[in-house]
Amino acid sequence: MTAGAGAGDFESLSWHDDTVYGLRLEIGDPERGDWRSNLVLDIDHIVEWVRAGETFRFQVAPATLTFHHATDLQLAIDCGDTGGQVALHTLSIDAIDRERIVDQKICFDRPYYRWRIALNWPQGGEIRFGASDFTLALRAEPVLQDQQQLSPLDRDLA
Repeated sequence: MTAGAGAGDFESLSWHDDTVYGLRLEIGDPERGDWRSNLVLDIDHIVEWVRAGETFRFQVAPATLTFHHATDLQLAIDCGDTGGQVALHTLSIDAIDRERIVDQKICFDRPYYRWRIALNWPQGGEIRFGASDFTLALRAEPVLQDQQQLSPLDRDLA
């Protein structure tokens, strides 16, 4: 299953408490005319928060969030120094915001933005970059569950 969203859906989407378990760069080959420069996040996307009495349940799907024509990547992620006592775990998104860049030199035929992904975990973490737009592709149907993220096994089955 692939459901998608793009730049026109930005205002209606929320990534609050989505977990990030993968980050990669998709870089093209300019010598062959491939000018791709994508920042790709593998996330567990909360499609819907479902009220269940006093608490919430969550419709969650594994998803790929791709930012196109990416530039100026800045990562500020400090998980601390435990002396090797605590393993890595997923990042958690607080919010994603964007600001239009008027005088940009990347995409003359479309709007271009400065993006900021503020993280809940680690607290104070940020991912900043420039990009023209994004696509959000769900890789499976959402699953209703008590957790805000999928187990690695459930994610791998998608």
